[in-house]
Amino acid sequence: MQRHAKYLTCILTAGIWLTVSGIGWAQDVVAVSGSALGPYREAFDGFQEAFGLTVPSYSLSEDNVKLPPETRIVVAFGGKAALFPYPENVTLIYCMAPGIKLTPGDRHGYSVEIEMLPPASLILPKLKEIQPSLKRLAVLWTSESMKRHVEELRQASAQVGIEIVSQQLKSPDELPERLRSLYGKIDAVWLMPDPLLINSQSFTVLKGFSWSNRVPFYVPTAGLVEQGATASISTSFREIGRAAALAARQTLSGKSVEAMVYPEKMMIVLSLKAAGNAGLVISPELLKNLDRVVP
Repeated sequence: MQRHAKYLTCILTAGIWLTVSGIGWAQDVVAVSGSALGPYREAFDGFQEAFGLTVPSYSLSEDNVKLPPETRIVVAFGGKAALFPYPENVTLIYCMAPGIKLTPGDRHGYSVEIEMLPPASLILPKLKEIQPSLKRLAVLWTSESMKRHVEELRQASAQVGIEIVSQQLKSPDELPERLRSLYGKIDAVWLMPDPLLINSQSFTVLKGFSWSNRVPFYVPTAGLVEQGATASISTSFREIGRAAALAARQTLSGKSVEAMVYPEKMMIVLSLKAAGNAGLVISPELLKNLDRVVP
């Protein structure tokens, strides 16, 4: 009986310690969003789900952000939130900010970037599964912050027998002429998650080029597949938020966190109509392995 009571006391003590510890963690972390748009909300929901505790949250579009004095970590959702001037003693974990790459010159505190894409070493083999004949892949980008991602693609390309044809544009206005110059020289196009390049007009141009010339057009977000891109290789917004939560928990536990963190899961979505228009024949085996198929 005494032994049972002793065990029960230990369990209750541990439970109380975990509860108090969790409350402390929640007070140490603050979430800041640059917008209330759906993608940011989805990423935030993924963060809350994985973090397991409700944290104070602010929206730059609505609130006057004043961090509590005990704040140790800020999780920022969006480029505007990532660029907000946080104190140097606060660790910044930022996500949903394509085109933003913080350096020690941008802020003196430690920063962790949650990547929008899976590693290049995973993207290229998946493209090869979708399009086994792929040998020359045009990579379109504008922002200087995309240069590192392009180099990662180039380094990973030799292992899968793909040549990266890097195409940096000064503005989306150059896109039609650049695509005309690439006709007959490439097997597919990969669009980087570059906010300076992706807009409704440039997407329409790329879609027209793909469908007219039977050149597959791959994108970094599933939503663009529904609008006519061939396929996407990406991570969900919720998964990006989950990766931010894991980085926050590791930081609070005193563990070191890399400056770049990739989400654990990736997602492949394919449009049957767009694939057909791009000249691809999709095998039944491949269809079984896709996360989602758009008719």
